[in-house]
Amino acid sequence: MDHTTPPRLPAGLIWRARLAAMLDQGVQQAVTLVCAGPGWGKTALVASWAAARSMAGPVAWLTLDDQHDDAFAFWSDLFLALHTAGALPHGHAVPASDADEAEYRQAVAAALALRKTPAVVVLDDLQRVTDPRILGGLAGLLRLRQARFVLLTRRESDLPLHRLRTGGELTEIRACDLGFRLEEAAELLAIGGRGMPSDRLAAIVRRTEGWSAGVRLLLDNPDPAHADDLVEDYMLREVLGAQPEEVRRFLLRTAVPDRICGELAHALTGERHSQYLLEDLTRGNLFVERTGGGRWFRYHPMLRAALRRRLARRWPDTPSGLHREAARWHDDDGAALPALAHAAAAADWDLVARIVVRRGLPLFTSGDRPQLMEVLHRIPVARLPETAELAVCAVMLAYARGDLASVPRRIAAIRSLLAGREDNARALVGTALAVLESGTVIRWQGDMPHLLRASTDLLTELSRLSWDQAPSLLQYRAMTLNNKGAALLWSGWFDHADRYLWAAVTASRTAGVPLTEVNALGLLAQLAVFQGSLGDAADHANAAVEAARRIDSGGDAAVAPAYLAQAMIESERGREPETEDWLRKGLHALGEVPEATQFVVAGTIRVRLMLDRGDTAGARSLLGQVRAESGPPLSASQVDRILDLAGAEIRLASGDPAAVVMAYGSRVVITAAEQVLLARALLATGNLPVAATLLGRVRDGSDRVSATAAWILTALAADTQGRSSVASEALAQALAAAEPERIRRPFRTFDVNRVMVLAERQHWLTELRGPAGDGVLGEITGEIPIISPTPSAGPLSEREVDVLQYLPTVLTAGEIAENLGISVNTVKAHMRSIYRKLGAARRREAVVTARQSGLI
Repeated sequence: MDHTTPPRLPAGLIWRARLAAMLDQGVQQAVTLVCAGPGWGKTALVASWAAARSMAGPVAWLTLDDQHDDAFAFWSDLFLALHTAGALPHGHAVPASDADEAEYRQAVAAALALRKTPAVVVLDDLQRVTDPRILGGLAGLLRLRQARFVLLTRRESDLPLHRLRTGGELTEIRACDLGFRLEEAAELLAIGGRGMPSDRLAAIVRRTEGWSAGVRLLLDNPDPAHADDLVEDYMLREVLGAQPEEVRRFLLRTAVPDRICGELAHALTGERHSQYLLEDLTRGNLFVERTGGGRWFRYHPMLRAALRRRLARRWPDTPSGLHREAARWHDDDGAALPALAHAAAAADWDLVARIVVRRGLPLFTSGDRPQLMEVLHRIPVARLPETAELAVCAVMLAYARGDLASVPRRIAAIRSLLAGREDNARALVGTALAVLESGTVIRWQGDMPHLLRASTDLLTELSRLSWDQAPSLLQYRAMTLNNKGAALLWSGWFDHADRYLWAAVTASRTAGVPLTEVNALGLLAQLAVFQGSLGDAADHANAAVEAARRIDSGGDAAVAPAYLAQAMIESERGREPETEDWLRKGLHALGEVPEATQFVVAGTIRVRLMLDRGDTAGARSLLGQVRAESGPPLSASQVDRILDLAGAEIRLASGDPAAVVMAYGSRVVITAAEQVLLARALLATGNLPVAATLLGRVRDGSDRVSATAAWILTALAADTQGRSSVASEALAQALAAAEPERIRRPFRTFDVNRVMVLAERQHWLTELRGPAGDGVLGEITGEIPIISPTPSAGPLSEREVDVLQYLPTVLTAGEIAENLGISVNTVKAHMRSIYRKLGAARRREAVVTARQSGLI
């Protein structure tokens, strides 16, 4: 073998311009390191580049093998490589035939030092040289200004390259650079006159991760089984074949998991120095690399597949045992999904069930539920009733497919199976069962008194348990706090609900159960809506939606309360399209078997939309349907309240205020929203004094939505009595209360025509204190204020002058339109144009400016 000339280029080689450019740049500096495992195309790349670069100057090539770990062989062959390439200076003396390694080393150094232009020296398979004396001498040559070294190696070199790296004198080309890209693989196919669908070619590149040898083997062998055999043979020869027996055994046994770390490798192999071995394999570029920057490593998928095939063929019973051991290790490490995956791979269904009981419930209520269910579906159906643990899996499967009717019966059967079991096992299964029952049965059915008792008892029980009795203790506590918060919310205990739901948010973040946090934030958003604080509600709902988005769980039932809260917020803000959009998202997240309370919330949002469109009969029919379908065992006072509120709104819209007075008049404690409805009914029946007392209470309360409504009703009542100044002040208060929360619905619900008249008069009769209320006032009247108006140079048109004459009056836009015989929209368009041309932000400013200009 001629070690001093580049190898022959293989057939079908493509020119990879991006890598050639890296080499061109690299030889402008001292050293270029091409470091990757076998089959990545290091030699072919540099050889093709050297052939193309030969006209630019000499390229000395030395392919190293085991004999070059001898100093004499290394230095004499390196001198010969320089001579062969024509890199020796003219007249340079050749060492005598009996020269020793020192003379050859000195001759190489002198030859390179005497060159007028730098010579490129390629050392291929540098990993063959380990003698410290040779590496020390080579390190000295790397500092020569007249030499440019290109070092090809399978493993990290022992040369002191760190100094060059920090000094910017080292170019590194690694496996990530050498990997074939899709367009390069396509070019490789085209050279052979072959074609392949782009998706299939992309799949090959992904599977091989660009590994050159793998790409070529899969492209050249269309039969997948044959290609896999060839890849396995290559891997076993090039990777395993050169390793000692203990390393081969280590690789075979640790290829079972998708990821490996030192501790897991020790559990699978008994090797005490597993961490060191993994790090050494990584340094050796033997298709092992760190992942995630932590303690974990991964094998290249093609190496992993080859090792698994070899293990299964030689020791058929071994893989299941290794999977079982990996499952136990991951379970002890707190990683439920990998533990379940390995237990299922071992077909050890009892182990699967035990892990589910210990750690599966947090997965069941998380974004990882699909992976959990995939494992549970693999359990043979006949096995599910055998033990309490397997029966817990059956409950999860039943719930996931919507078979809620069978869940209580299945839970009762599990409790029967637990009879006679030892205390620890009974406590472990019993605790998981209690948490599961609270969330999937009691809460879903809407039995809030039962949920409140059960969650309170469960929190007490959890406080007595230790970690070994309940490995998911933190997660159980977060979930139970959330369930108790929900029970308090729907029982009408808002202050207590707020405390428990915030505790659930905090506990969920600590325990790592993000969907419980999402659900608690969604419930806090609904609570804030019920309390009339739309800004707080929006903050909570946005936080919930964002948290769900981060874990790609935007369609999970846990986020439904946040979507419905957003719909309620947009309804109060009078934005019907946005309300419908959030409602659709909420209904989709709720699924086919929705939580009872959320089903009612969604139903009442739909009722409100119908009412806002004037479809009173449809709203009444839908409300009756919601009541009927939400029936027993739903028991929640807050649900009753929101259903009754919707019913009262329908009665008022139908002209039946007496029924509302009868429903709410005798109640001792009523909410702000209920007081507003009662006041509306009293005003409609002529009982102004009692209505005024109710409205006074609400106006001073913390419920901003109800306070806005109360001020509007106060303004309407004063206007009815002819007290225009009181009406104007009350409307100003309503506008000021509405603007920070962007509340709009009450202005469009209560006697719309009279509210419009009051609002249009407000434009010119009252200067609001500051900008508060300008936005809502403009939206109500259709006269959106101009921000920082700039006068237009254009004169007023004849019709605009006609409209301008009416602006100093108290006539509304509709009344002006009637006097002029034009549409109200035309009048409003002229008014906007007048404001723009006069540089006015509102009607009164336009009148003042027009008078100053002599226009009126």
